[in-house]
Amino acid sequence: MTVLAWMDDWQMSARLAKLSTTYSYQLKFCESLIKLPEPDTQILIIIDLRNMQENDLKQIQDIQNKNNIFIIGYTQLIDGGQVKYYKTCGCDMVLRRNKLLKNLESIL
Repeated sequence: MTVLAWMDDWQMSARLAKLSTTYSYQLKFCESLIKLPEPDTQILIIIDLRNMQENDLKQIQDIQNKNNIFIIGYTQLIDGGQVKYYKTCGCDMVLRRNKLLKNLESIL
């Protein structure tokens, strides 16, 4: 499995690095989703939604329909309306940051 991380979050990045080493996941950090690798394995994309712009959300929508790609978005605080909005933007799962950090191992 390949995990792509699109974030500026040191704590989440460190946790992902530790888990990718423990479970032999391929981990890549990216600044955008424009140049995604061709999915020859399962790809999990984890996105910090905190500073997303409309063109960033458009990128998420563009890759939403590709096979073998699952997108998790997270942010510090989120309500039900925001969850629905980000799901329409292409996220398969939207979580609060602390919930994702706590459950990252089981999610992966």
